[in-house]
Amino acid sequence: MALALVLSLIALPSHAESVEPEPEVAPSAEVTSEPAEPEDVAEPETGSPEASEPAAEPAAAASAAPARRVTASRAPAATAASAPSVNAPAKSGRWVSIRINSGADTRVLTRENFWLRGRVLTTSGKPHARTKVRIYRDTKNGRVKVATVRTSAKGWYSWMPKVPKSGKYRAIVSRHRYSPKITVKRTYGKRSLASREKAMSFLLGSPKGGVKRARNYVYREYTKATLLQYGGRTSVVRTHALKQMRARGGAGGSLGAPTGDLRCGLPEGACLQQFRTGAVYVNKKAKKTVTSAVSPKLGAADLVAVARSQVGYREPKPRKSKYNRWIKRTGAYDPWCGFFVSWLAYAADKPGSVIKAKSFGSLLKAERKRGRTSQTPRVGRLAYIGYFSKGTASHVGIVAKHQGDYVWTVEGNVSSGGGMAHPRGVHIVKRHTSNVVFYADPKY
Repeated sequence: MALALVLSLIALPSHAESVEPEPEVAPSAEVTSEPAEPEDVAEPETGSPEASEPAAEPAAAASAAPARRVTASRAPAATAASAPSVNAPAKSGRWVSIRINSGADTRVLTRENFWLRGRVLTTSGKPHARTKVRIYRDTKNGRVKVATVRTSAKGWYSWMPKVPKSGKYRAIVSRHRYSPKITVKRTYGKRSLASREKAMSFLLGSPKGGVKRARNYVYREYTKATLLQYGGRTSVVRTHALKQMRARGGAGGSLGAPTGDLRCGLPEGACLQQFRTGAVYVNKKAKKTVTSAVSPKLGAADLVAVARSQVGYREPKPRKSKYNRWIKRTGAYDPWCGFFVSWLAYAADKPGSVIKAKSFGSLLKAERKRGRTSQTPRVGRLAYIGYFSKGTASHVGIVAKHQGDYVWTVEGNVSSGGGMAHPRGVHIVKRHTSNVVFYADPKY
């Protein structure tokens, strides 16, 4: 009997081999080097015309699932403290961070540029190099993609809007990797040099000395930029503007203190930085890509710097210049010297500072009516020239230099030396002041 019982037990099937493992639970631990995310972590809106949206965070808690039974020989290499797997719940800020400038003193004042910066990690917690980051801004009409950038070799990204705007921003890499929203609010206020230094520390490089004083402002130089505080405003001078400023005597030189940061997003993709007594203009589509000018009148150098950038331009055919096309007057009787000076205001983003008229006669009449005429030459003033006879204005340019009895004007619709031969273009012409009928001040 005992022997039979033993034999029957041996014949029973082994149920231990057929038990299925229970479902694997996504680890709940997060691996991130970024600070805790802000309160606003709402998911992106659905229905965006852009690339796929981040997935909503699953409601099920990891702790609600039963644990998996494993032996020592089958244990996974990663533990619960490892970086999240690709199946981990989506959560803003887990793998993509975002901050304003350096993250310190995050105010953004008018006439200041700002950067959105952050780092992207892979789902294994490593820096994600050379990946695309799409940046969105919330608007009244929904969310709009404003930029696409790539991360560096160490996973960092950085973006400066050409036209700074307030709003809520978010960086998105994929459905599972996106940053929390961050709010940029541009306001009026004062900014000390020390405050701006904290905010822009990532951009400045190493200090080249202490704080110095020049005229009625203070400044500090760094290897990659210079900070200048004038009154309650501190501006950053960098890249091409920094080179031009150094070439003109440095922070205490002829340009004076900046009135704000570099303004970009101008026509033709140009940028302009205005100084108290000068300006620097950068336009990669111009004949001269970087130009500067100096004038004692605030704002006057803006137009002159733009004018200098056009020197060397030639019309492809008579009356078919880009200035003719801009004002939509390309007929045989549409000389474009007046169109050119009007275009300068458009290019500098100073609409209305120079009268926009569709003929020279209309421009001349409107200029006299405006009542800003003068008999004194000054850099930045328009010079109405008696081209065919003295005393009768029939041509116009902008004064770029004045010395003694001569003015150097930047003129359109002339050949080299101010002649009438074709092809015509934009040239600097030296003229005796007796050839100028009158000067006129734009509304800088």
